[in-house]
Amino acid sequence: MAIAPPTPGQLASTPISQLSLLEKLDLFPGVLSVLGTAFYTAATGPFRGESGAYTYGQHLSAAIIRKLVKRLSTRQLQYIGEPFSKIYEKWARSNGIQPEFVTLKSGCKAFWMGDKEKAKHIVVYFHGGGFSLDGDDIHLKFWHGVQKALEEGGEHVAFFFLEYTLVPHATYPTQIVQAVEAVNYVRTELQRPASDIILGGDSAGGNMCLAVLSHAMHPNNELPDLAFGEGDKFKAIVLVAPWTTFRVDWPSSERCKYKDIVSTYAAQMWSNDYMAGRPQTPYAEALEASADWWKDPRVEHVLCVAGGDEMLIDSIDAWVEKYKSVNPDGITYVVGAHENHIEPITNTRWSTAETEQGKAIKSWLKAKL
Repeated sequence: MAIAPPTPGQLASTPISQLSLLEKLDLFPGVLSVLGTAFYTAATGPFRGESGAYTYGQHLSAAIIRKLVKRLSTRQLQYIGEPFSKIYEKWARSNGIQPEFVTLKSGCKAFWMGDKEKAKHIVVYFHGGGFSLDGDDIHLKFWHGVQKALEEGGEHVAFFFLEYTLVPHATYPTQIVQAVEAVNYVRTELQRPASDIILGGDSAGGNMCLAVLSHAMHPNNELPDLAFGEGDKFKAIVLVAPWTTFRVDWPSSERCKYKDIVSTYAAQMWSNDYMAGRPQTPYAEALEASADWWKDPRVEHVLCVAGGDEMLIDSIDAWVEKYKSVNPDGITYVVGAHENHIEPITNTRWSTAETEQGKAIKSWLKAKL
């Protein structure tokens, strides 16, 4: 029996913007603290040496993000942000696109980018943010660029973005329940075969992709049944810096601590909050599964991209090697030199230059589709 996901009423009873007076008052000194880090890093950045990020811009932005996550609580960060659906609505209208929403069985929302009727393939996408932070316009901007590049080559793809319930308002496995619901919606409501579906996700969203793949291969009775027939396979999975383990005792955690936007502090906090005391499971930590777990995967091919200067790189390397050991021709792995965590997405905030990872995603999808 699958567990019952939160009802719409339950979700509404814990609004993301709900803060105590003290938490609201703390925002002012918190923001001042972040500004202090920004000024200090701006002044010292030119002297960062090899321990710092490759470019000055990377170094400054990474320091600000690390400080922001450490100084403000998850609830405060959610308060000063906006829900992904609101960001999407504004983004769509600013780009002359009519917003299109779907409400899934659990009450969470999903929304469309692209013409689902015209599209040959549907990308079901799960954003990152440590399961605690919402998607942003940079997700939409990057993937819209990918969509346009594919269209120029004659390949029409639609994206179905899931706005899953964030921690602490729900914990594992609620987010995976909702991810399965999103896939099932495309399968049953749109009557699209599994071979039309691509899973995509960055960071925690990559974690969710691998959880859904694990469920397709090894059904989990805590999750809804996946609407797959015998022999069904996803067309592809695109992983951007997937979070494959909650361990932080990797050499890259130390090597990249002043280079990356992610810190061991954030990784430990978010993973503890997500699991909420539950035991380790392959549906939450893909790397902790054996190599045999990944034999005969229910996906035609996997693309994994990561940054050479990101904290998670060693664990991503380890998962790719494990997967490749039983699927030698089933995965393509690209590491962007001097790039950090989810850089093809974050880079769209301040640059028009393409990252190595971003180029790889476009070229790989063009070749596979």
